Amino acid sequence: MKILLVARWPVGGIKTYFRYIYGSPAFSDCEFTLLAPNSGLDELVNHDLPSGRIKLIDAPTSFLAFLKCFRMCVKNNDFDIIHSHGFSASFFTQLSLGAIKKPHLMTAHDVFLPNTFSGFKGWIKRQLMSWVLKKVTKVLSVSEDARNNIYEYFPSLPSGQVINITNGVDTAFFATGVARDLRKELNCAPNRPLIGFFGRFMAQKGFRQIIEAIEILSKSTRVETMPLIVTFGWGGFIREDFELIEKKGLSDYFVQLPGTNNMPAAIKAVDLVLMPSRWEACPLLPMEVLSAGTPIIGTNCIGLREVLQGTPATVVPVNDALGLADAIVQSLSSGDKQFIEYQDIAVKRFSAVKHAQELHALYVDLLKTSIS
Repeated sequence: MKILLVARWPVGGIKTYFRYIYGSPAFSDCEFTLLAPNSGLDELVNHDLPSGRIKLIDAPTSFLAFLKCFRMCVKNNDFDIIHSHGFSASFFTQLSLGAIKKPHLMTAHDVFLPNTFSGFKGWIKRQLMSWVLKKVTKVLSVSEDARNNIYEYFPSLPSGQVINITNGVDTAFFATGVARDLRKELNCAPNRPLIGFFGRFMAQKGFRQIIEAIEILSKSTRVETMPLIVTFGWGGFIREDFELIEKKGLSDYFVQLPGTNNMPAAIKAVDLVLMPSRWEACPLLPMEVLSAGTPIIGTNCIGLREVLQGTPATVVPVNDALGLADAIVQSLSSGDKQFIEYQDIAVKRFSAVKHAQELHALYVDLLKTSIS
């Protein structure tokens, strides 16, 4: 099968999704072309995936230039299926297809929020999104939460239009990873807890709730030794966030490290991972953390709650800094025994193998339907 993948902003979760899913042996009979802006995709295509699995075409970001590039790509290649990733990519793709008859599968990597369609511009956005969701051949969600979210905002969609294949990760990679010696790197005392934050510095990821929780703990006597929050990577509002940390006099409790390509080593190096997200579609990080056997605290937000359900993870309400502070104290005192015991279950439950196999089967079904 020849499949065209389309992505407008292939960063973060979408990029990681490509690595976990399209690296699977399930797609050994597929020929992929990825049309996307080349924002650091060379490493993904040339090193993270099997050789020759995906051919990359660097796409322009402006709509008209993208439309021209897309149509030229479709004209010069006899693709069996077009698979767009993300809402904007799906809209651009469907509009660019025009009268071209090709199966178009779209994957929704995000969810709709109460303010997504507010105001007149939001009303227009909703009409356009409704058109796309009805026009594509199928809509693929990455969690049941995300599927229900689509139907909540677009209840007139046919019941079979949105199908779900829950996300997965390379669980064996995280289970067998070896921890780096962060304490030595940071010259950290053996008894000081290390807490990891692996999210982006965006409002969605809730980093400021961590700042508030640490401020609460710093003013109490509930912890014998104050933990050190270790963050990884740059970008977003990191400058503003660390300025706030300094302003509050909390600099001794936070340290910022460069991003890492060896996530298992970093995850296993900390005593606890915090993920106080405000919303998610189906986050990969908690799957990675649980597969590594590391304790995690998350929120009950959409998407994340589904992943954490039935696991030893502590779940706190969204935007609840006091609850997060309480959970940190409790988790640090409880240790990782429950998470080590759950690790084998996590490795099976969150494996990307099932997702890849089901997606391949969906490709086959779409191709058969288009031919018949």
